[in-house]
Amino acid sequence: MKRLLLSLLVALAAPSLFALEPTPRPDPARFAKDIAAFAEQPAEKGGIVFTGSSSIRLWKTLNEDFPGLPVLNRGFGGSVANDLIVHFDTLISRHKPRLIVTYTGSNDINAKLTVAETMADYTKFLELVHERFPKARVIITSVKIGEKRIAQIPQVLEVNRQLQAWAEGKNWARYVDCHSYLADETGHPIRKYYAKDLLHLSPEGYEEWTKILKPVLHEEWAKVKPE
Repeated sequence: MKRLLLSLLVALAAPSLFALEPTPRPDPARFAKDIAAFAEQPAEKGGIVFTGSSSIRLWKTLNEDFPGLPVLNRGFGGSVANDLIVHFDTLISRHKPRLIVTYTGSNDINAKLTVAETMADYTKFLELVHERFPKARVIITSVKIGEKRIAQIPQVLEVNRQLQAWAEGKNWARYVDCHSYLADETGHPIRKYYAKDLLHLSPEGYEEWTKILKPVLHEEWAKVKPE
């Protein structure tokens, strides 16, 4: 009887034990060439660093969209928040930014990370920014929805809700809703804002994103730009 009870207890405990196992993060070494290419470029310092996944990497008109601002693109496609932590020195530190604009989260969810794991990695990166550059400010752009990953929209919206809540009360971080325009009244992604892959943004999508970010970027830059 004791052996039977012990077996039952082990069986009941097993699922919770497995649930404690963290989801493996994608190997940061897969971006060795991208990071090496960044490292070879001159270290523009004291400006605005945009970093994150392919939505940043594919923003080819970044300089034209934000004229007069010292913007620098340090996005690399397929990245997750953990990659931003691992490659922090090359992406962020060497540029000594006064303002950082982040976009990540979608690939984290797609890599089967839970909302809690996604938030843990993302906020770890944000706290690292603040620790290393306490006078810098951070603009957190919300995770976008997409028809290609339509089943993940509930998790994406929950990440956005938690990011917004996390940023409240932090005078160095500002959450910006950059995803609501992508959905119609039913919450379904609007086709014209997406590229043919139904995941990345079309020129129209970037145009709307620029309209949202431009005033915010100018406001935040005014708080940190050199005299």
